[in-house]
Amino acid sequence: MANTQAQFGFAHFGYLPGGAPDYQLSKYAIQSTYHTAIFFGDPVIASVGSGGNYIKPMVSTTATTMVGIFQGCQYTPVGGVPGWLPWYPAAAAGADSTAYVIDAPNALFKVAALLTAVPATAVGNNASFSTGAGGTTVGGGFSTYTIDQSTLASTNTLAFKIQYLYPGIGNGSDPTTNYNWVIVKMNNTLYQAGATGTV
Repeated sequence: MANTQAQFGFAHFGYLPGGAPDYQLSKYAIQSTYHTAIFFGDPVIASVGSGGNYIKPMVSTTATTMVGIFQGCQYTPVGGVPGWLPWYPAAAAGADSTAYVIDAPNALFKVAALLTAVPATAVGNNASFSTGAGGTTVGGGFSTYTIDQSTLASTNTLAFKIQYLYPGIGNGSDPTTNYNWVIVKMNNTLYQAGATGTV
């Protein structure tokens, strides 16, 4: 069955063999003056020059050090009370927000191809990403990031490594048609040797 286009960012799928079988969410902060939306499933990086443990979306495909994948936040509207949101609104907050991020370097994620199908021969290669439209607040605030199959290469500075093709059935499982899904891991995270705290 041909795949249909579905963008959902990087969805947690499990761990590499030997990885801890828990969700491994870590807390980071989003600066109260930050004005760019962050969506559920967006890759995030450390915020340069913030002087704190802050994050922001990873939008440059040349940035190599990733914090992890965004999983929602505790957000306080200006003059309001804190509450949980699956995305961070593109508006200043009344206080720094607490972001929840999967930052385990052995975590696996399901992600859709930008367009052309990712073939089985791509397993083991690295790839960059496309940000898409940036996300949507309809239906849970999901990311529109995809894996960019046109960047497939052995270059280890690319953001993700293709571990295997999506093993399920139904949409995303046909490796011969556009928009198939793959399982990836993050490259060059904060917990890996040689990575720096900001990019």
